[in-house]
Amino acid sequence: MTHLFDTISMYSAFAAATINAVIIVLILARTSRTLFHMLFLSLCVAVCIWNAGIFLKFYSGREVWFYFGIIGSPMLPALLFHMTNVLLKKGKGNAWIPVAYVLCGALSLSSLLALYSPFVKAFVDNVYRYLYYLVLLMPFIIVSMVMMVRALPRASTSVERSQIRYLLVAMAIGTPLGVTDLIKIFGSPLPKMSQAGSAIFSMILITGIFKNREAYDILAQMQRKLDDLGEMAAGIAHELRNPLSSIKGAANLLAAGPKGKPPPDAREYIDIIREEVARLDGILLNFQHLTKPIAVQKEAVSVNDIIRKTIRLAEIGESSLNITMELADDLPPVQADVSMLKQVFLNLVKNAAEACAGGGELIIRTEGNRQRVTITFLDNGEGVPFDALARIFEPFFTTKRSGMGMGLAICRKIVEAHGGRIEAKNADPAGAAFTIFLPIQ
Repeated sequence: MTHLFDTISMYSAFAAATINAVIIVLILARTSRTLFHMLFLSLCVAVCIWNAGIFLKFYSGREVWFYFGIIGSPMLPALLFHMTNVLLKKGKGNAWIPVAYVLCGALSLSSLLALYSPFVKAFVDNVYRYLYYLVLLMPFIIVSMVMMVRALPRASTSVERSQIRYLLVAMAIGTPLGVTDLIKIFGSPLPKMSQAGSAIFSMILITGIFKNREAYDILAQMQRKLDDLGEMAAGIAHELRNPLSSIKGAANLLAAGPKGKPPPDAREYIDIIREEVARLDGILLNFQHLTKPIAVQKEAVSVNDIIRKTIRLAEIGESSLNITMELADDLPPVQADVSMLKQVFLNLVKNAAEACAGGGELIIRTEGNRQRVTITFLDNGEGVPFDALARIFEPFFTTKRSGMGMGLAICRKIVEAHGGRIEAKNADPAGAAFTIFLPIQ
């Protein structure tokens, strides 16, 4: 029976090493170079080293390959813990991440030193190595799973829920199978299933990555950007043509005066020219915001104060909205550019006024914790068509009869330049809710 289990383990290790090698190629060729993907790449490399060493040990009978293989496996808890924190946007400032790498790196280094030092080799061959893994490293995997279980109900988008779910399922299946190797120290008759677990883990996670192609796949992202550029070019050509036609017409009328002299009502035509030139300047300015990085001048500011000033500006503009502010008293300050946040807030108020034609209600609500400040603009207008929600922040996409579709795209770019994000959804029973999340830095 032992020989059968060893044979199964050998071929499982070969399959796991091959699968993870293929996944490494896919990650390098198809995914964007985000921290999450680079951590997944590192994890697949560690799994590949581990399984390749186990296979070569069984295949060649040389013990040296065993020590080579277990250089990779101790790094898995630290990488999984780091991946979880990055996915849940809690990686920055988490002091336990370096602790995990130090503890995992120490065990990994001991596997390497076992090739040269009899003293270290005695530790690696002893039951204490397994106890070290169970007591000091396994808690990082368990904590990671607990963090994801708690975060799943609070996920604000379907893509975010899918990301958490796939990583959680992969760890929930891969971890128990991996533990079968460790509990051999208690004399368990279970066969070693860690090689199969590492293959299953990587396959589940890569499936989740390529399921959400627009969020992960670099080729899909490039195609989407090309489509956006085509729409932007068509939108700019259309929008510039209208004011240019007005300017041309006004200039022709001025030139058609008696004996080449401007007619008495020339002032009207001059005003038209000025207005249309100003509109062209605004279009080009907005386009510049979309195509170039935004320079943000950050300082510690009160979001509540910016909202109050924004509402005063909206009231001066004779907004027909009935605006209610529900502002948290203990809201922490954020590092932000006041003028840019004001631009975002004014645009959302303006959109709410247009959605609630003839009057309506807008609730502006703020909340905060130690990680972020949340600002919600909730109106009781018509809401956003369901099929438009996924594209509402794209340049030149609009649900209005007039307008260029730049406002929300610029809002998103400004918020992202602050390290935050903005989301839109329909409210119940009516209206739309735009929520901004700004990090506490």
